[in-house]
Amino acid sequence: MPNMPDEEVFSMNNNDVYLHGRVDPGVDSNISLLETVDTPETSTRAQRLKDLESVGIANHQTLHGLITAASHPDKCFLLSTLPAELIDTIMQLLEPEDLISASHTCRALSQHARSDICWQHHVQKNIPGVKLKSPSPCKTYRELYMAHDPRWFLTKYKIWFSDYFLLGKIIICRYDPRRGCIEGYRLLAEKEVTAFDPWEADDEVLIHSFAPRPRLHMDKPVIQFDLPKTDSLRRSSRLRASAQRSSTEVPMRIDAERQPHGVFSNFIPARPWPDNDLENVDYWPPKAIPARHRVRIGEDEGFVPLGNRPVKRSEATDQAFRVRRWMEMNNNQGRSVPGVHLGEEIHTYSTLDPSLYTPTEEKPFRGIWVGDYSGHGCEFLLMNQPDDEEPFDETSVVQAEDETVDEWEARKKIERNYRGKLEAIKLTGDPNIPRGQYTFVADDIGSGGFIRNATEERFKGARVVKSRGHIAARMFRNPKYIESQLIMISHDRLAQYWVGFGHISFYQRVDIDQFLSPLNDPPPATLRDGHLVGSFLDH
Repeated sequence: MPNMPDEEVFSMNNNDVYLHGRVDPGVDSNISLLETVDTPETSTRAQRLKDLESVGIANHQTLHGLITAASHPDKCFLLSTLPAELIDTIMQLLEPEDLISASHTCRALSQHARSDICWQHHVQKNIPGVKLKSPSPCKTYRELYMAHDPRWFLTKYKIWFSDYFLLGKIIICRYDPRRGCIEGYRLLAEKEVTAFDPWEADDEVLIHSFAPRPRLHMDKPVIQFDLPKTDSLRRSSRLRASAQRSSTEVPMRIDAERQPHGVFSNFIPARPWPDNDLENVDYWPPKAIPARHRVRIGEDEGFVPLGNRPVKRSEATDQAFRVRRWMEMNNNQGRSVPGVHLGEEIHTYSTLDPSLYTPTEEKPFRGIWVGDYSGHGCEFLLMNQPDDEEPFDETSVVQAEDETVDEWEARKKIERNYRGKLEAIKLTGDPNIPRGQYTFVADDIGSGGFIRNATEERFKGARVVKSRGHIAARMFRNPKYIESQLIMISHDRLAQYWVGFGHISFYQRVDIDQFLSPLNDPPPATLRDGHLVGSFLDH
């Protein structure tokens, strides 16, 4: 298959510049030299996420009942008899589909359902990180909502990761209020040249320095939906009731300046695959990542069977989508006659429930992180802290006789924050451990896995717990877990001591929200005297 123009080439063979105190992980034959530890028992929050979805459906059905009841005055009061302010309040609680239903009941409710206050709420809740002051470039918020319906879920869930072979990709979808468009850019991370320092606790072990700089690859959007023309938008509003709107492929007109000529992309809605049939198919996301919906993958390149496509809007999931991308030979007959497709490929993207990466007081390590993987570069991870089976019981922490009240309270806080399992799951990967796999698991970051509090200057005061590192030969051959230790420096920075390799690598939290507003973007890089100015490389 030919490579797409401007497709990035990843060097995976520069491991020789990285130093390791013991076994070199860049040599496949060395994998057998390391002692294997038991595979950890991993957990999933899939059922809990399903429960959350059920609650959302129940709330939607309850609100839908308000509108349904309005058409049966013998059963309850008429909405139209309520004060206008109260009707507006009720309308603001309805989902867009219910607003449309309300607008079809009578002229009075239609006016309330078309109120821009209602539609501003629905637009705003789908664009985290951007505070809208007007619907511009549209005239009304209702018009703006219609322009990107039913794809507002892209910006609502913002983080999307793909099944791209071995490596995966992660993109951030956001709304640009200046142009009224939805765009999705690939998230990358750069790092400076690695320094190797001996570890005070063991001079055979080398510490790999790590100061990552996450950024968006602004030159080439993966997702782009511009505002449709006004006449097109008006036509689409008359067809809003069509159930087919979510089932068709949608061409994405990515800017010609940023998309090589002859390369095309289509957006394809996805249909969730039944949970009871997942054992018989390949699916995305993999089981290591908790998800509300999973979709089937592994079809022939460039082809999605009809059974995997939503036939009507209610069958489409807002947790996944696909992108079809191909090159097309130029023809002299214009775009009305399709050319020859080359290198056609389809990739599936899935999102994460916000509860998985939003830290809490008791689960402070949840989040999106970036890790250092030597010659493979930077990789993005989900730090998953599964919910505890039982809530924390403060009465289990008994004050010692020689312990002050402040010391006792501090110990209770440690017991509350450091308990349960911590799973590091790759959202992007490498040829050894691909995307969707565990990179390490700490079975118990509490007293059950506690080793010591670090006393060496580099990690002084950090909590050190037992963990298991996941390794494999290239192409994920002969995978196994080995002994490792997790050094918990802070809630935003961790270090992993790979015992058999004799090196320590770092992991750092990524602030995803910094990328959600286009107004926060750095100025574009410019070339001055042959030197790139205004980019990360300029620092």
